[in-house]
Amino acid sequence: MRPLDPLDGVSPLSRLLRSAPGAEVRAELERIEALLGEGGAPAAAPAAPPLPGGPLLAAALAFGRGALALREGALDAAVRLLDGAAAAFGEEGAAEARDLARCEAVLARLRRDARSACASAVAELDAIAGAGDGGRRAVVVAAHYRATAERIAGDAAAAQRTLLSALRGSEPFLDERAQILNSLGTLYVTLGAYGAAEALLEHAAELHRRRGDAVGEAIAYGQLGAAALGLGALERARAALQRQEWLCARLGDAFGRARALTFLSELALELGRADDALALATSARDVAAGATPPLRTWIAYAARAMGRARRDLGDLGAAAALEEAGALFRELGHPLGEALAAWDRASAAALAPVRSTTPVAPVQPAPVQPATTVQPATTVDWFSAAWALGSLGLPSRVALLLRERIEILEEAAPRPENGEPVPDGGIRERALAAAAQTSPHVAVQREIELIYDRPDDLTVVAAHRAAAHRNLGRLAALTLAPPGLVVAAIAASGLNVRGLVLPSERAAAACIAHLPRLAVWLWPSATAPAVIGSDLADLRTALGEPLRAALALAPAGRVLCPPFAGDVGAELEAVEVGALLALAESLAPGELRLDAQLGWNGEVGASVEALGFVVTR
Repeated sequence: MRPLDPLDGVSPLSRLLRSAPGAEVRAELERIEALLGEGGAPAAAPAAPPLPGGPLLAAALAFGRGALALREGALDAAVRLLDGAAAAFGEEGAAEARDLARCEAVLARLRRDARSACASAVAELDAIAGAGDGGRRAVVVAAHYRATAERIAGDAAAAQRTLLSALRGSEPFLDERAQILNSLGTLYVTLGAYGAAEALLEHAAELHRRRGDAVGEAIAYGQLGAAALGLGALERARAALQRQEWLCARLGDAFGRARALTFLSELALELGRADDALALATSARDVAAGATPPLRTWIAYAARAMGRARRDLGDLGAAAALEEAGALFRELGHPLGEALAAWDRASAAALAPVRSTTPVAPVQPAPVQPATTVQPATTVDWFSAAWALGSLGLPSRVALLLRERIEILEEAAPRPENGEPVPDGGIRERALAAAAQTSPHVAVQREIELIYDRPDDLTVVAAHRAAAHRNLGRLAALTLAPPGLVVAAIAASGLNVRGLVLPSERAAAACIAHLPRLAVWLWPSATAPAVIGSDLADLRTALGEPLRAALALAPAGRVLCPPFAGDVGAELEAVEVGALLALAESLAPGELRLDAQLGWNGEVGASVEALGFVVTR
């Protein structure tokens, strides 16, 4: 028995939870409650028909209230109501309904408590799945939500395996199958496997539509929009996001509607329609602010889109909106939002002197005419935003930043009328082209084939590509850094495994070269010695063996251009690595050789030695 089965023939609550606005669901819940008396007994009113099975009806009512609270994000109430429903079903001996209610309560805790709830969630869901017949619906739902816990904990490979196992068991339960396809598609969007995600989410959206599940369909279309954006298919993305916005407006889903409107405003900006973007972003902010509690993350993103639209329209209110977004992202501790806000501030700072007007003295007596003051944006901090975005594994975002910077520089210093090239223009264009090579169109068909045939291979490929994209983003960002690099030549037998040579998400390094048993990493020269030592210690742990490294300072070193696909490495200036590689090969295992130019004193050397290295000079 499912938790809402006791209401069959009494109420359409199950259908309403899938397809009706929250107000309509609440009205139906109140109608059911009016038919029940104290303690779940039938009401005494003469007009009320007798309702057999009062305790089960009361449990179903509590479950319905909990399911609505979960849908609307009232997570404390959802946990309380769903736990109560599970206990009530248990007292009535309804084991399947009890276990399904327990699964929903676990999901509510995961959404409320995030990583801190993962371990206990996995333990409880495993207990549910291990009890009774393995073909039960509750077993499939428990596996599905176990994968959710694994994804939140950061184990994408485990989440994929669990979801595929749940998908195989979901054939008798079409509604659960559609939900699992949503989750699997969302996972592939996160991994950047957009072709696989699109194939799964299209199937999910069709299943939801057949069942009349507008909630599930809206989720599928929202993720379809994200996948299409990843593929660069802007019109497909807009159609999917418009469908999500329409469904969420019908449902009264503030979160989904604010998300869709914000994405649509960003699309309008990308297509050069700043006036449309401003209207969409304003609607997104109003929807997010009107939710209870307010959806502060989407308020911040909407404020950012409003600021960018106003900037493009020449509105003086742009700076205030951008500052509001940046302050809110900082308060929320949102790294992507903070990076994007830093980018916005950089572009606004660069455009301010370009578009400002000052009086120009006339040659002959005449009214003073305003003229545009042209100043190159040489002091603007583009690098911080670019580095943050690259470190988040978003080279496409770095490419957009590089493109915007080129456009602003060209507005500040137009191309000479004699046709001569702009100084450094070729380097800037090549850096942009290299950063923009991350479109995954070529891999789409292969991803679709791998979904079911070799899913583990797909996960490995997607994870390696994500690491490579992160490294590419960092190298692209370093084209904007001031001169000065710390270079490390690293030697270890384990470096033959190519995936291990790329710095991790936590690292501050970028990799510029890889040969058998050798690699070259570099850092901006301002990087703290403790951070460099920690990065090398993390690499040693990943390799499972001592490494040898020779570190040197390249005071004038620069990354001019990240590598193109198939290229042998980044294009560098004033960086020598040949002698450094030979030196690294000659060192003893665990030895770190420091160049005197680094200026690391004895105390710094001791802190690096504390990480398990033998420091020599």
